[in-house]
Amino acid sequence: MSVAIAVRVRFFARLRELTGVDVEEVKSTPGATVASVYAAMRADHPALPRQDGVSAALNHEFVDWNVTISEGDEVAFIPPVSGGEI
Repeated sequence: MSVAIAVRVRFFARLRELTGVDVEEVKSTPGATVASVYAAMRADHPALPRQDGVSAALNHEFVDWNVTISEGDEVAFIPPVSGGEI
């Protein structure tokens, strides 16, 4: 029997505006990846863009989408950043 794990999901910038929340506590299955967490968030928040337009971080470090999450992790989704002067 598999037990759900709890993770904290954070949305930044435009993604926060699209979801209407800064942080969500979610349950996922053991062995879930950052990509599967984002897919679940898109199911709950259909306004979120496709994964290829977003960066992901796990516990404050940018990661690949196929990284496995663990109990108590913090997953963050960050939209592309632009602007500024050179």
